[in-house]
Amino acid sequence: MLYKDKIVLREQKLHTEKKFIRGDSIIKKGGETMNSENVLKMIVTSSVRYKVLLALSEGAKALSEIQAQVGSTKSTISHALSDLVDEGLITQDPDTKKYNLTNIGHLVSLQMKNVSRALESIKKFEEFWLSHDLSGIPEELLLRIGDLKDSKLHTTTPEYLKLPHDVYMELIRTSKWIKGVSPILFADYPEEFLGLAFGEEVDIEIITTRTVYEKLIELAPPEAVEKVRKLPNVKLYVINENPKVAFTVTNNFLSLGLFLLNGTYDMMNDLISSSPRAKKWGIDLFEYYKRNAERVI
Repeated sequence: MLYKDKIVLREQKLHTEKKFIRGDSIIKKGGETMNSENVLKMIVTSSVRYKVLLALSEGAKALSEIQAQVGSTKSTISHALSDLVDEGLITQDPDTKKYNLTNIGHLVSLQMKNVSRALESIKKFEEFWLSHDLSGIPEELLLRIGDLKDSKLHTTTPEYLKLPHDVYMELIRTSKWIKGVSPILFADYPEEFLGLAFGEEVDIEIITTRTVYEKLIELAPPEAVEKVRKLPNVKLYVINENPKVAFTVTNNFLSLGLFLLNGTYDMMNDLISSSPRAKKWGIDLFEYYKRNAERVI
């Protein structure tokens, strides 16, 4: 092979590798490639193909099993299966005749599930997301907003503002560990948290602003503050920025409060969930703020 031909082949190979790394294409059966936008369009424009993909994410299935789960005609499902096979997302076992997801199909199905959860969460709490400032939640966690789909929005009226707060405090009292970020301060916070700290040896980690920390020290008895400083189960951090989010995550629940678009904290709405996904989401949000916080107690 001529030296010039070798250079051309190498350039072609590098071009293909760069396209794959950028996500421009996905390897299909037979070594062909397809555009990633076409993959998305192919799935979302057909509810049958989408349902088939999700059905196979549970494991290998025969045509009859897929039909029973998806609920469409055998002919329609066969066409969907053929399309998914052609795009390299599924394959059929020649011996059992059952269909399986390929590695690419598995990855795509995971992303489709994530999108489905996110859309469900967005739709379920549409007014809540629209009317509040989301800038206190980093993009990586906004991408996982579907983890909050099983939450319940506790809402009150101006006549009884304490309802979400009462629900929150009731849940707090039964927790074994507590992590929270709070740029706000309720009058009963110092007494409640001191009771938890001295009572059942609850592990407590709180991140707050410098202003709230100073007010907290002012409201708490000096002797109580000194005792808290010696407790190994209590950690208090101060952050210089305004988090624009108030939340608590414990072994039992996640409680999420947000600021309104005008900059005031919304005391009338609290998103609460006890699902493992929501609690993990809350822990990750806490760790995000903890990275920029300074421990003061």
